[in-house]
Amino acid sequence: MTDTPHTSRLTAGGFAFKVLLRVVVSAAVGSALLVAWIWAYRTGVLDRVVNETTLGEFILLVVVGLPVALLFSALLAGPVLWLLKVRPVWPIILIGPVLLGLAHYFKLPDDLSSLGDRWTVLVLLAGASYGLAGLLTAPAILRKR
Repeated sequence: MTDTPHTSRLTAGGFAFKVLLRVVVSAAVGSALLVAWIWAYRTGVLDRVVNETTLGEFILLVVVGLPVALLFSALLAGPVLWLLKVRPVWPIILIGPVLLGLAHYFKLPDDLSSLGDRWTVLVLLAGASYGLAGLLTAPAILRKR
């Protein structure tokens, strides 16, 4: 069985391919996570929870439920990225949601509405956010183990 060369012995082309693979896999996982959340919302799983709550329960859902959903997504994305041989994983699962939040803060979904409906734009933004997180954290590949 052959192993890939240690990162300190990678050529420039090998490093570039590894970074490209990291970005593409991270983007695919980020998009897949959002597709799963959209599916849960569109099938009515989350809709029933939100519609049948009082104002106090809704505030509790926002204050507790959203961080729990973010934590669940991170806990799900981490092992999936790890199984797909993306290392290190933790910078991507921490920075990806932050970048997606910044995209919402700067109203990028509204600016990109010409690309399709809001769900399509959100999936594209999630992929771009996780992919950018993979690119920004690519120097972590070079750290010696």
